[in-house]
Amino acid sequence: MITEKKQRIRRVAILAALFLICGLVYAGIVTILHHGIPCWFHVITGLKCPGCGITRSMLSLLRFNFKDVLRYNLFAPLIVFYLGWIFVYNSCIYIRRGRYNLSSGSQIFDITFLVLFLGWGIVRNIIGI
Repeated sequence: MITEKKQRIRRVAILAALFLICGLVYAGIVTILHHGIPCWFHVITGLKCPGCGITRSMLSLLRFNFKDVLRYNLFAPLIVFYLGWIFVYNSCIYIRRGRYNLSSGSQIFDITFLVLFLGWGIVRNIIGI
């Protein structure tokens, strides 16, 4: 009989595998079609949102083209780190306690990231990158 903790570990591993598979399938589709999901903020306003260019940035990362990673979205590595941290942190809590709350574990860290993220969105439109 599988213990509850082992079941949770299995669920987290399956979820991580699904995220990875979906990401790789999307990367393959974008690479073949040369077109990804449009940014509706950009379509409506003509401005770049803080996440604009992240798909191209991550495709560059998969190709180990680090110059283009930063060229497409300078903030992309921080976004990936933050989202990865949230996944790992909440997975550990879920495995230990059986619950999660989708935060980073620190309100100061979450608020700091949000301010930097929104600030990046403003700055990139002011200076045109």
